[in-house]
Amino acid sequence: MISSRIDESEPVLNLRKLFYDTKEIENINATTELVPNKGKYDNFKLLTDIQNVLKKCSHLSDKDRLNYCNTQRYFMKLYLREMNKSK
Repeated sequence: MISSRIDESEPVLNLRKLFYDTKEIENINATTELVPNKGKYDNFKLLTDIQNVLKKCSHLSDKDRLNYCNTQRYFMKLYLREMNKSK
């Protein structure tokens, strides 16, 4: 008959080391801190891209410019909401 030593604390500790490595926990914590900042960065990047299009593209019609301005306004609101949440 094969005896099992599951009741002992040593095998459990060995398994815990396999699944819960301290380096991995630190990496997960660092990644979760970066995720909210990514949204802020993405919105800001879109704002700057739209601004560059408005500045550099002289061939846009008035209707196109209005659409770009409305889109820029939308992303500005999202960016400001994210900035206010972080404070």
